[in-house]
Amino acid sequence: MRALGVAFQVRVSDVEDRLDPGPDPIDPVPIAIAKARDIVAIGGNGLPEVVLAADTIVALGAEPLGKPMTPDVAVRMLQRLRGQSHAVRTGVVLVTGNRLVSGEVFTPLAMRDYSDDDIVGYVASGEALDCAGSYDARGVGGTLIASISGCISSVVGFPIHAIAGMLADAGVDVPVNPVEACTSLYGRTCVGAANPVACALSRVRHGGATDA
Repeated sequence: MRALGVAFQVRVSDVEDRLDPGPDPIDPVPIAIAKARDIVAIGGNGLPEVVLAADTIVALGAEPLGKPMTPDVAVRMLQRLRGQSHAVRTGVVLVTGNRLVSGEVFTPLAMRDYSDDDIVGYVASGEALDCAGSYDARGVGGTLIASISGCISSVVGFPIHAIAGMLADAGVDVPVNPVEACTSLYGRTCVGAANPVACALSRVRHGGATDA
């Protein structure tokens, strides 16, 4: 948000810990919607007119790979991902008044055929334990990735191009071009510059902020 030049406040929701499993365990949109509605319901304390929420799921086929609970779990997860293609799915929700807009950015990835020593060394750094899929694309975990076929900021959990569009549609001033913001943050040309569809929001839905 700073890179886009948009002022913001952070509000933390623990609703994910209270949710029952949904029908599709690799769909991040319902969780993002629940987070947004939770913050709206809490209200008070100067709640802004616009609420933005997101959730990111690393999906290996039909299986979600969450944050590892222990280093051993992280090692096993990275062994499963080694040399494999998978996807990172980020659900994004924007609430303005009683209007809710949701969607998803889907990003395919491929991991390198890294060694067991690479895995052990990376997990020992501690970085893997705070990341879905046991890797952080922004940090040393980026060296484990062979290719990202889409939006890197979505892999990180904040799809800049899509969110900038949602904010602009909601009447929020976004001073910095999202392609420039993404390129500046991640040190690589944003794919949205040449292929906006790769960074676009899909499965866009409109609803009410308090709908069941």
